[in-house]
Amino acid sequence: MATEYVTVKRSNNAEFLKYLWGRNSKDIRAVPVKTYNLGTPEESVTFELRKATEIQRPNLFKFIASLIKLRSFILILFPLFFVLTKNYVDDRLFDPISIVLASVGMLFLFSGLNIRNDIHDHISGFDRVNIDSSPKPLREGWITARQASWLSMALILVSAVVAFPAFVFQPELVRVLIVSSVLFFVGRFAKKNSYKHQHFGELILFLLAGPGLVSGYQVALGAGIDTEILCFGVLWGFAVLYLVQVNNFAHIMTSSQSKISNTITKLGFDLSQKFLLLMWGAFIVLWTAFHHYFGSRYWTIFGTMLLIFWSVPLFMKITDIKSPMGSGPRLVKRIAHQTFLAMVFIFFLQSLWVLWVDAN
Repeated sequence: MATEYVTVKRSNNAEFLKYLWGRNSKDIRAVPVKTYNLGTPEESVTFELRKATEIQRPNLFKFIASLIKLRSFILILFPLFFVLTKNYVDDRLFDPISIVLASVGMLFLFSGLNIRNDIHDHISGFDRVNIDSSPKPLREGWITARQASWLSMALILVSAVVAFPAFVFQPELVRVLIVSSVLFFVGRFAKKNSYKHQHFGELILFLLAGPGLVSGYQVALGAGIDTEILCFGVLWGFAVLYLVQVNNFAHIMTSSQSKISNTITKLGFDLSQKFLLLMWGAFIVLWTAFHHYFGSRYWTIFGTMLLIFWSVPLFMKITDIKSPMGSGPRLVKRIAHQTFLAMVFIFFLQSLWVLWVDAN
């Protein structure tokens, strides 16, 4: 079969969305290969029309891991580990059943939201112009946006069913859910429909990924919300938001050309470099303050020294880049992720130390 292409303009809205959502045919998959004039009335997309049966898919595990972004699960699993460790040492594991149900529900919810986020980036064009080295199931044609949408809704529904008993056992969770839901929908549907494109949305992401997440875990345990857990939430949310900014910086060239608006593109290359340096420097200050108030003197000094040591390559790489062109911004993203993982590892070692001290 000869390769076929079709170019569809946004001005023909029904046809445009039909191809993007994969509603053009059951047997033919429309794979976007080039996007022009993103975000303007003249936007158009060239699709490669391929038989669904001829598209090479990876094994099932790799497909699922890519679809639900398995690597990102550390963003919800480590806060759970910290909350469990803290409350075990404080002897406040009052409701293990509810925390298990809430945690399993959170896994399904996070999976569904990750898929929904990819759908949004696919339809809006963010993923069509900012090409990552890692494969994207929608961009590769492994699954259509329509199929992914149904799957995400199913996962979110399963999460609600699994977690429902936890809300019965711990009614205070309802208040956490209401506040989180309001923030989520405001962040998704205000202005550009994504936290990536508005400062208020970034604030909402910070609140949901940090204080909101750990507060939900804490309440599910029946332990209530305390100052330490909120401060940890602030620290964690700040780190997650930094990853978002680094990801935007990695795509600053293509995003700027495509007129995608976010904090990084608004600042421009030079100022965004300074912004990333100051932001991670501010994180180190928050890290030090958190350990000073809630940790031992040993981990305040030793942990902070380790974090600064692991942060040096990140600071150096951000400073060394002279242009948004080339591989420099992507290298910053890779080193930033390594630094983030080093920070998590230090926290993990600290938690193990606290458990060992408590046991002896």
